[in-house]
Amino acid sequence: MPFSMYMPAAGCEHMNSDVINKIRQFRSKHLSGEDLVQYICLDCSTPGSFPTLNKHFEETQHEFAVSQKTVYCGHCNDLVYDPTLSNTNKKRKFAEASDEDDSYLTTNTSQRPCGRIGVRGLFNLGETCYMNAVLQMMVHNPILASYFLGMGHPTHTCPISKEPDKKNDSDSEDEDEEKKEQQSCVACGMTEVFSDVTIVDQPTPAHAVPLLFASWKNIPEMSGKGQQDAQEWFMQIVDRLHEGVAQYKVPEKTNSINEANGISSIEKQCVCFFHKVFYGRENSQITCDTCHTVSSREDEFSSISLDFKKQVKKKKKAAKDAANSGDAKDKDALKITVPNIHECLRGFTAPEPLSPEQYNCQECKERRSASKQTRIRKLPAILCVHVKRFGMKQLGTGVFVPEKYEGKLDFSLQLDMAPYTTRPPKNGEDKEKYMYDLDCVVVHQGEHAHNGHYFAFCRQDNKWFRFDDEIVSATTTEDVMRQEAYLLFYSLRRIEKL
Repeated sequence: MPFSMYMPAAGCEHMNSDVINKIRQFRSKHLSGEDLVQYICLDCSTPGSFPTLNKHFEETQHEFAVSQKTVYCGHCNDLVYDPTLSNTNKKRKFAEASDEDDSYLTTNTSQRPCGRIGVRGLFNLGETCYMNAVLQMMVHNPILASYFLGMGHPTHTCPISKEPDKKNDSDSEDEDEEKKEQQSCVACGMTEVFSDVTIVDQPTPAHAVPLLFASWKNIPEMSGKGQQDAQEWFMQIVDRLHEGVAQYKVPEKTNSINEANGISSIEKQCVCFFHKVFYGRENSQITCDTCHTVSSREDEFSSISLDFKKQVKKKKKAAKDAANSGDAKDKDALKITVPNIHECLRGFTAPEPLSPEQYNCQECKERRSASKQTRIRKLPAILCVHVKRFGMKQLGTGVFVPEKYEGKLDFSLQLDMAPYTTRPPKNGEDKEKYMYDLDCVVVHQGEHAHNGHYFAFCRQDNKWFRFDDEIVSATTTEDVMRQEAYLLFYSLRRIEKL
């Protein structure tokens, strides 16, 4: 059975020709010559942010809000792109930018021979803001740009995407078409995105239709129309990029080190570009409380998930205890209950108690209490830090419903990962190989993982820009640091070898 994919002819299934005509008339009457980021209800001209408009839609049964460039659908809870509403003859404007920033953007987005200077938005193809936010991180990363723009993955020779040379004469035309349709390479789709965004001389937003189709085919559980978790999509797309170009070899040096540390040897290890860039390795050690036997294992990771909710509770409890103790000094120090990234990383690598139900000691031959500690053995070139904001809560009726943990996490422009590794540098050793610089912040607005809207802040030529689907606006470092981050992407400051 052929793989079936849905791509609406309009922005979403809730839009029709009447709505499109109404939007055109509304814009010509109310938004002529304006460049607004604020959205206005199509039916009653009520302005507001997405949460405000969602509440307004629930109360009034109105459906759409519009700005000069985009349309927000109350049913989808997301921005939607309709090709019939785009005006490709007009040059894109940039919202909320100073004259200097606007001049920088306008100059570098037209007639640029290099292709690495300009910035472009990405059309929302129907609740694809989760994909757009992650893609903006990727296209603005110089390591990935060098790979995809430097023929790291030559699409014309890709064995996955090109049509089979030989066909079985007994196959029907439908079967041949099905075989051809099933050939879809994520790396080819990503190459096309880089080419479209960074090389093509277009001031208008780009689109990622081939990559979206390829991801739907290769990640069936995340296919079709609907909001997805940006962190989950990032991990899945990185896995598919790796699988498409995987190259394996026996890691003799790693195995000799593992043997000396009592860790099982690895039969084979991938040495492909994506594996080196996105994947790190973490070492977990479990120590039996009775016989003190230590068992170790290593696992790969493409993102580090930080327990934000646990740290917030810990900070609030400490503040409450300080207030009850009457110690004025401690009270002032613990008034702030906002956790920072280093506190969360310390929690990630701190020893964790295991009950006898969780651990069976191979030396004692029975279940024992133990402690488990995880530290990072190998750091990736691009580090994804995931702030866990989504979970489940139980209502009074016993029903579990999704929830989101709101609040600020203090993060930094530079991140020293040395304290969280298996071999932190000693005094006098070079720490540069553990230092990261912040490249991108992905923010989620909404109630839970499958509802709401994603946008990203990316650094380009030491300037920060906000990418909200097709809308690109210059911003400041201070504004970036104020965000309630969901994903933080850091790049290793010094890469010795890839």
